[in-house]
This record gives sequence, structure tokens and C-alpha cells, in this order.
Amino acid sequence: MHRSVTIATSVANPQVLEGVDAATLHLIRNDHAALAIWRRSPPLELVDWLDGLEDDRLPEGHFIGPAACVPARVSTLCDLVEVEDSPGRRAFIADVAQLARAFASVAGASDVDLRLEAVDHDSCWRFHRDHVGYRLNATYRGPGTQWLAPELAGRALRAQRRYRGPLHELPRFAAGLFKGVKRAGDKAVVHRSPPVAGSGQTRVFLCLNEVSDHD
Repeated sequence: MHRSVTIATSVANPQVLEGVDAATLHLIRNDHAALAIWRRSPPLELVDWLDGLEDDRLPEGHFIGPAACVPARVSTLCDLVEVEDSPGRRAFIADVAQLARAFASVAGASDVDLRLEAVDHDSCWRFHRDHVGYRLNATYRGPGTQWLAPELAGRALRAQRRYRGPLHELPRFAAGLFKGVKRAGDKAVVHRSPPVAGSGQTRVFLCLNEVSDHD
């Protein structure tokens, strides 16, 4: 299945693997891998739909259950904020469902712990390692998750808001599958949510965990 995938190893971190195919996510199972990045090109109708939504109509919520039920659950979240049916809404539901299925496949489980958030504050701004097995992050609107090369991790963990060194940011729509402390120990990639308080930006952020993982 992986032979068709074009994989690039990050110059900044050889533990980071990148590709443009969903199968890239499965490479997180490699012993040396700490982060697998699936770079994705979304349909235009999804981009336009997301960018055109008012902040108070951004769907958000939390769901624990079968990945197969994600389309119905995300549809309900859209209904709750009175977002009418449209090609953009359907593309959004399908895309979240695709990521949920891909994550469940990598994790080897039918259930997922899915969190969809509209964030206009400094949520999870501290540099940290996730105390989970696997976690998938994807940002549908606004800046993406920021991560660090390993040689800078200690510096950023100590400095936190005072850190001014280089960092990397997941592109919009990219799926970043992190191997957490439970699987990678101190080799887990240090990262954070980008601070957006006062910027006028509202991020639309998807987080997928294994059901047994809790922060």
C-alpha cells in the first residue's frame, strides 16, 4: 500500500515524514518516526465555505464513538449552528470523516475521540509533548499547529512565551499525526497551538485521539 507514496524526510527533523497521500499517516508506525504530515489540497468549495462562515456559525463539539458515525455527528454540529446544506458543508463533513477513518485505521481501532473547536484565544499555547499514544491535528481555518526540531525542544519548553527561536507550522488542511509520549517517550515532538488572542483570527481545529487516551 505504501509503495505509491512519495515521502520526504524533514531537513529540520529526520523523525518527521511528509507526503501527499493518506498512506503517509501509516508511516508513523515506523520505529524512528515521531510525526507524519499528510499535505492535502482541499476542494475549492470547502475553502470558500469555511472562509465565508461567521465566527458564531463555526461547527464545534466533541464525539467519542465509531469512526463510521462521524458524518452524522458532524452534520448535527452543523445543524446546531444553523449552517444550511451546501457543497461546502458536505465537503467539510466528508473531509472530517475521511480523517477520522484514516486515524482509526492507523490506530487499529473502530472508535475515535474527536474534538472540533473554534478557537479565538490562546488555547494550548504552551510548548508540550502529548501524553497520548497517537494524536492527529488538522487546522481547517487559521494558522496550524507549530512544532520544533528536537535540538530546540528543551529551550522552548523552558522559555515558553519567551521563546523566539525557529519553529515550523503545519500548513492549513494538512493532517499532522503525532506519536505521543506513550509511544515515543522524550522523542515525541514538542509543539503548541499558535497564539491567536487579539489577532482577530478564529481557528477551526480538529483533534483526533485514541479513545483510551486522556490528557
